[in-house]
Amino acid sequence: MRTVTTPAAMQAAARMSQLLPSLQTTAGNLIDHGNTLADPRNWEGPKAQVFRGQVWPEVQHALTNLHTDLTELAHGITEINRRTAAAGS
Repeated sequence: MRTVTTPAAMQAAARMSQLLPSLQTTAGNLIDHGNTLADPRNWEGPKAQVFRGQVWPEVQHALTNLHTDLTELAHGITEINRRTAAAGS
């Protein structure tokens, strides 16, 4: 199988590698803060109950999936960069 890697592809993969850690950290931080808000020891009242029962479960699930997907993407980009470097040598 023929492999083609343009400079644009190499640059895009490198830039993604640079951006992914901060996105992973942000997703993790949002999960942590949301969990704090969802704890009735930290926040209680009608709005807190709506957040805890209706809003947060869905958002937490989406953020957890995002964090997992970003981690998998970071590993994939690392592998792409490794293979690109190997093909170029």
